[in-house]
Amino acid sequence: KFFNTLNVPQLAVKARELGFDGIDVNVRPGHPVNPANVETALPQAVTAWNAQGLLCPLATAPVTLANPDAPEVEPLYAGCAAAGVPRVKIGFFPFSPGEDYWALVDAARRALEGFTRVGERHGVQTVYQVHSGPVLGSNCAGLMHLLRGLDPRWVGAYPDLGHLMLDGEDYPMGLAMLRDYLSMVAVKDAYHAPQPAGSAPPFAPRFVPLGRGAVPWRRALGALKALGFDGAFSVHTEYDFDESIIRQVGYADTTPPHLEEWARADAAYLRTVWAGATGEDGVGQTDRYGLP
Repeated sequence: KFFNTLNVPQLAVKARELGFDGIDVNVRPGHPVNPANVETALPQAVTAWNAQGLLCPLATAPVTLANPDAPEVEPLYAGCAAAGVPRVKIGFFPFSPGEDYWALVDAARRALEGFTRVGERHGVQTVYQVHSGPVLGSNCAGLMHLLRGLDPRWVGAYPDLGHLMLDGEDYPMGLAMLRDYLSMVAVKDAYHAPQPAGSAPPFAPRFVPLGRGAVPWRRALGALKALGFDGAFSVHTEYDFDESIIRQVGYADTTPPHLEEWARADAAYLRTVWAGATGEDGVGQTDRYGLP
């Protein structure tokens, strides 16, 4: 999302330069591939990226796209099918205090059933991201309220290891819940940063480069290996952002500090830890409470 000023060829050069194998393409207004041109621009872009040895395992829709009957849905899935992009990440189902949680879950499941029908027609899977905060699916247990019983060929789980740290469960337990639906994994690091004295709340969620936050990387990646995960990771390059502010105003035109330096470091860090992690890391280590 932070490289939207680059055109399609420039994005390929930048991805390779930073050490990535592919592109999670944002199909959002203001990006080279966007909802208005996706049916033609996405196949052209993916062809160009493939020629540079880059994959495109995911198209990320606007965070507000959560209605399968919205007019932009059909062109998006058609564009992905034509381009050979196997997955679409849709938006989120919000929760407000006082709402009937289970009624919202029922409505969200109906929406996901609609997306699965669109996806089945085009051969494209819909994925839903774990995201901390006031949205359905804010951890793995919440996500399974939405997915359980749906066809995993056409709807998948997209756990986010940073958001799981902020609102989550034990990593091996949470990821095990998603086993049959596990499709892709979002990568970022985070912690609850202390705020100035007298602040309310006294701690705020903050995203940082991989290895500088509270995500236990060997345990989290080991849990994925224990489940046999061999899919794609999407590194979100979100750094030094206060998540509570993001939830209110979004990213706007903000660019993370040290974006390219830290993105390059994230790619190298993830490769190193993934190569060294084993399934035993995800089931055999003890966590900070001394529990197995």
